[in-house]
Amino acid sequence: MAVWCLMLLCFSSLANHSAARPAPRPAAELSNSFIITSLQDLEQQNIHGTFQTPCEYAVRRARAIGGKQFSIVVTAYWQGGPGGVQNWAFKDVSNAYSEGFGFLKPDVNNINRWKRGLQGCFRSAILSGFTGIQILNHVDDSLHTTWRNLIDFDPLQQYGGYSYEDVVVRPAADALRTVTRPSTKVWFMVMGEMGRSLFRHPGSYMKLISKYRGTLARGKVGANVKVGFALHWNKVCGNCFFMPYTRTAQQYNATYSKAFADQRDYIKGNYDLGTLKRVFEIADVLGISHYAPMPTDELNFASFELPFMTTAYELKFWGVNLKGLVQQSSKDFLFSEVGLGGAQPDGRSTAADLQSLAENVENGIWAVYNTAQDPWQRQDFRDYRKKWFYNLLGFLRYGGSPNVKINAAFVWSVGSFDVAGVHPISTSSQGSYADNEIVGWMKRLSAMSMRIVT
Repeated sequence: MAVWCLMLLCFSSLANHSAARPAPRPAAELSNSFIITSLQDLEQQNIHGTFQTPCEYAVRRARAIGGKQFSIVVTAYWQGGPGGVQNWAFKDVSNAYSEGFGFLKPDVNNINRWKRGLQGCFRSAILSGFTGIQILNHVDDSLHTTWRNLIDFDPLQQYGGYSYEDVVVRPAADALRTVTRPSTKVWFMVMGEMGRSLFRHPGSYMKLISKYRGTLARGKVGANVKVGFALHWNKVCGNCFFMPYTRTAQQYNATYSKAFADQRDYIKGNYDLGTLKRVFEIADVLGISHYAPMPTDELNFASFELPFMTTAYELKFWGVNLKGLVQQSSKDFLFSEVGLGGAQPDGRSTAADLQSLAENVENGIWAVYNTAQDPWQRQDFRDYRKKWFYNLLGFLRYGGSPNVKINAAFVWSVGSFDVAGVHPISTSSQGSYADNEIVGWMKRLSAMSMRIVT
């Protein structure tokens, strides 16, 4: 078993600390999150013997371990599958359906039910004492067959009588505005990991950012609100042009460069590059989903810069200087999602081996905790998990690197990703996905956040 020195007190002794450090800046906390996947995630039920909503449970768990910040992921659904959006829907987990769940199309009553639930969830997070809240808005495929990053839709256009704004952004903003405090920092992401939509309709996202920056600040003296969006760490525009499959980061970058050059005329003819550049410039906050492959042996602090560097590399072809943007003092940059899942792509079984686990960190198990499906029962997986988080926390301790300033990072806190065990399904009578040693490291970093580390 690996031996770990006391987290955050002995980083200077690590060999991998020889990499160049940025100018002193505040440490960034590694915080937890709650992923809203259904209406019932916002409605009271019996959870481990206590009557509360799943959101309230996660909030209390995250605060109990000392977190200062928290992310709430707002998820509605589209119906229509890979063919595109036909209409939006809310997931309803109910015995009324033979599968145990179904989908309700939006109408006035369902949207109001959704908004009331969001309001209660947001209120619990703010009243609990979190000083920073990320609201990460997005949609998933009701069929679970198509990645949201690949779907082309205009967030202001109506599909089945309602727009993405109507169903996701406006209810979330209205719910948040009624409960937020001037002392609470808010990162309101109008979308997360929906690159094809952003790149095809940048003008619509500019309108959303400008509108909800005003909406969320209205009536709040000294409101501390930043509005922006988050991308996936690679394939930033989804499948907006043909990109051959590659395996390594080096192959990916070289292939991206050639593919973009070969299809430049198509891209210029189908994408508004000027408006796209402007939407990145006007955003107050940018983020990425941090799910890059990681090495097994050479893992160090600097490894966690790779996803940002890949995002920046892709964006430069579109005329966006991400490195320059995130160094601006007025613009925040987040790891809106980060995690290590330990599973195979089917989401039901553990990774085949350590190499597969490290190269596919985005694969996780969303099952109620049980030892049979727990990837962290394996000693080598458990040791690697500690090593992975140890280095991520080391990266965050210095607020990032010379290339990127990190203001906050949020664990994807559910199932086998849930290193702190904050989600109701992550703990059962059989045990928990949590690693208490890593939780202790997170607590120490939380105590340091907002202090300059030199």
